[in-house]
Amino acid sequence: MTRIRAAAHVHSDWSDDATWPLEELARAFARRRYDVVLMAEHDRTFDEERWAAYREACAAASNGILLVPGMEYGDEDNVVHVPVWGDGLPFLGRGRPTLELLRDARAAGGVSVFAHPWRRGANERFDPEWLPLLAGVEIWNRQYDGVAPSPQAVRFAREQGLRPFVSLDFHSRRQFFPLAMELEIDGSPSAEAVYRALGEGRFRPAALRVSALRFTHGLPATTVRGLERSRRAVRGPVRRLERAIRR
Repeated sequence: MTRIRAAAHVHSDWSDDATWPLEELARAFARRRYDVVLMAEHDRTFDEERWAAYREACAAASNGILLVPGMEYGDEDNVVHVPVWGDGLPFLGRGRPTLELLRDARAAGGVSVFAHPWRRGANERFDPEWLPLLAGVEIWNRQYDGVAPSPQAVRFAREQGLRPFVSLDFHSRRQFFPLAMELEIDGSPSAEAVYRALGEGRFRPAALRVSALRFTHGLPATTVRGLERSRRAVRGPVRRLERAIRR
């Protein structure tokens, strides 16, 4: 077995709210010592033809690092989001009921993760029928949770018996952060090996090169939550200053 580091839930300029080309993402994450990038583009501008072109583009941009194509599917009113990865998956459609989507993803051999459950109250829509169809749930989403895992998501994962996932939800440089999913794969990195590891649960969440679960309790949790409170306190003034400078 080989252990590799994957940056999870990453958007490129193929998504309608991100700007980084695939080639630049590959270089940036390779410099940060990742082996794999689990892409997760928004479904709202895709169809089967564009999905096929995107998969080819990911393969072409995989230079020194493996870009694994994936899709982040949203329900009809864009509350529940589910990134899905899998070998040869078709495009599963836009704005579908989550249970139907998860069933079709599983039938096609896909691996699904419940993304940022506390964004817009997505957790309130959770259906126990989703449980056997999910590989995990994001307990730490860099874009929405910041520099500390979500205590509510950690508790939710524990109560539901879902495996913890950590994700960057990368759209811009602000989301660079030392979170990774560590995968145990057979042999050298390949998309097929990554899909197998995800499907078989051979992964663990990491932060700063140690288990991310260390930051969910005790002094480490207290420390990072304090840092996140401080970050949020200054974020507004900093962004207002940035906007003023750009005018």
